[in-house]
Amino acid sequence: MLLHELRTIVDHVCIIVRTMRGYVWDSSFRVQYFVFYVVLFGVNKTLNQYVKMKKSSYIICVFLFSFGWNCLFVLQCSELAAQQPLAKVEKIIDGDTIQVRYKSNSIKVRLWGIDTPEYYQAFSKVAKKFTSRLVRNTSVSLDLKDWDKYGRMVAIVTLRDGRLLNEELLKSGLAWVHVYYCKEAICNKWYGYEKRAREKRIGLWRDSSPVPPWVWKHRKRK
Repeated sequence: MLLHELRTIVDHVCIIVRTMRGYVWDSSFRVQYFVFYVVLFGVNKTLNQYVKMKKSSYIICVFLFSFGWNCLFVLQCSELAAQQPLAKVEKIIDGDTIQVRYKSNSIKVRLWGIDTPEYYQAFSKVAKKFTSRLVRNTSVSLDLKDWDKYGRMVAIVTLRDGRLLNEELLKSGLAWVHVYYCKEAICNKWYGYEKRAREKRIGLWRDSSPVPPWVWKHRKRK
C-alpha cells in the first residue's frame, strides 16, 4: 500500500514538471525510474526484516528516502526540459510546417518523420486547420533532428501538454509516416497510429486510395 502511494506521488510530480516545461520521457529516465522502485523495494524489505523500530519511525525513514529521491527526479526533469527551449508559434504554413520565434530568430520548422497532404491535394486545408488549432498563439518545444535544404529546422514538436504534434496528425488521419525519412525506433509506434487511423477511415483515409505527397510530387514532375 505504501509503495503504491509513493509511486503515485512520483507520477504526479513528474507529470507536473513535464507539463510545465514540455518534458518528453526518454529511455535513460525510464531506467532510473525503474531503479528507484527496485531500491525502494529493497529498503522496504530490509526495514521489515532486520530493523526493530516503531511503525511511525519506519514510515518516517521511507518517507525521507522517497522525498530525497523525488527531489533528484524533479531536478533532472527540469534539466532535461531546459534542453528543449520553448519557441513561440508565429504562423502556420501548412499541416506539417510552422513558423516560430526561436532564440530571437524567426524560423520555419518542418515536422520530422511525417508528411501531410500538399497544397493542391485533398485534406491539405484540413491538416493545416488541425495544426493551427493545436499550436496557434502558443509556445512549443522543439526536438531538433536536422536542417533541410530549404533552411528549415526539421524537428519533433512538443505541445505544452506533452503531446507530440507529429503524432497527433497521424492519430487524426491527416498525415503519413514518411517512408524515406522516418527511420528511428519511434517510427514503429507512428506506423501503428497511421494504421489505426486507416482502419477507422478517418481524415484522409476516407478516400479509397489517398496518394502520399512524395508520390504525388513525383507524378507532377513527370
